[in-house]
Amino acid sequence: MVRLVCLVLLAVLLAPAVSAEERADDREAILALLAPRRGEHVADVGCGLGTWSVALAKAVGSGGMVYAVDIDPDAVAAAKRRIAEEGVENVQVNVSLPDDPGLPADSLDAIFLNDVIDWVERSALAGFLAGLREALKSDGRLVIRDPSGGPDRVIAELYRAGFSLVEAKIPLERAPSRSFGTGWYALKVRRAEVQPSILPRLGRPTRYRVRLQLAEELFRMGLLTRKELRAKWEAVRDRPGPFDPAVDEARDLVAAARALEVLTEEEAAQVLERARERAR
Repeated sequence: MVRLVCLVLLAVLLAPAVSAEERADDREAILALLAPRRGEHVADVGCGLGTWSVALAKAVGSGGMVYAVDIDPDAVAAAKRRIAEEGVENVQVNVSLPDDPGLPADSLDAIFLNDVIDWVERSALAGFLAGLREALKSDGRLVIRDPSGGPDRVIAELYRAGFSLVEAKIPLERAPSRSFGTGWYALKVRRAEVQPSILPRLGRPTRYRVRLQLAEELFRMGLLTRKELRAKWEAVRDRPGPFDPAVDEARDLVAAARALEVLTEEEAAQVLERARERAR
């Protein structure tokens, strides 16, 4: 009997954060942030059982389209059943990959992630975020809703991946009433410049970003003093001679990757050739 009670409690704790029981005002608050309009094309990434897919389909209307994707084939099958039961016809449901949501390029007005971002494997995160960015129109928007209570890291990753923050709700009011999460937040971002390296917006250099990033990391580890970092920064920044960001930055990054055996010699040559082709 005790074991049965424990299993029931565990099932409740691990239940999806968004369920059929989620309150209507929770849903309306998020829909107001995402602001889906009639006729728009939107995506529900990590659609689970399709709860949000149905809500989004109704919001965009018959003239719009919802792409519902999930890496779990069983969840996709369940979402398809639910969408059919609801009589919704403007939803395409597909199985995606961990590092590729499989969405059509430059075609989406909005993308929604509900309790998804912290489940993305770190090895897949860069490809996953790139896939979201590539799918959005130039003025498209991405809304992330998550219960982890750790938005700072997510904002930093989004910035690196080419998104800028529009609005943040921390903590998120009207969070799901039945959830294991205690720190729900919501972030709304838009497409921006992809950041090739982690450098501050203010005073961002245009030359030798990779070298300067490596020097800063050594300083953060306590291996360079402030004076040494300042001297290194000035020497690298003021290095004479022509500079081609498209090729020279790539060459520096490849050299570091090669030295650390992230790339083999053959792979490094292939990557450099891609950089040259892109710069032509």
